[in-house]
Amino acid sequence: MSQLPVAIFAGPTTHGMPAQLRTSATHWLPPARRNDVARIVDQGEPAVLVLCDGIFDAVPAVSHAELCHALDSGWQVWGVSSLGAIRAWELRDEGMRGFGEVYATFERMPDLTDDEMCLLHCPEEPYFPVTEALINVRMALEEHGAACNIDAGAAAHLVTRLGQRWFGERSEALIERILVDEAGIAPPDCARWLVWLRANRVKNRDLAELLRIQPWLPSGNERQDLVERQRAP
Repeated sequence: MSQLPVAIFAGPTTHGMPAQLRTSATHWLPPARRNDVARIVDQGEPAVLVLCDGIFDAVPAVSHAELCHALDSGWQVWGVSSLGAIRAWELRDEGMRGFGEVYATFERMPDLTDDEMCLLHCPEEPYFPVTEALINVRMALEEHGAACNIDAGAAAHLVTRLGQRWFGERSEALIERILVDEAGIAPPDCARWLVWLRANRVKNRDLAELLRIQPWLPSGNERQDLVERQRAP
């Protein structure tokens, strides 16, 4: 099992990721489109497939049917961070495995919408983000908002206002305008929080942690305990 290759569909979530996490045992693929998973499954022996990023808007997204086909064909299928976390939550009873804080958020927030995972980004490596995923904003407010004098009311106002906008409009400039002009946050506090957000995006963090732990490799109870903690809400 430890020698199984790992195919990962990922794009903007890899932006800024340490190079050492790109191991030689990993086959990197661009964000998944409809039928990409089925193509990989039909071309090779069962292995490990990680769905991280996928195309939501311009073309049809990865279907539940092709992921179930992978599972039925003996593949170990993981979902993380973005479309992967969405599909893992939707197919949790079918055998797809979810990982990370984004995946766990679906358990504690039943009304979480798929569009919180979306952002605009450059279409090729290094997939530079043009807008910010709302899930990154939400988690950064929970984890570091108070440290930058962003109170609960201002945080809720920002999340609500961004949720009313198309994901392609959720730029740093808009975030700053809402926090400073509408919520009354001091510009230096807003700037400090934005710096922290860039360095601690939950989607990127989840993927990096998945690659570090490699839960598809059996290595005793300690690794399994780590996986179960990641699944917990």
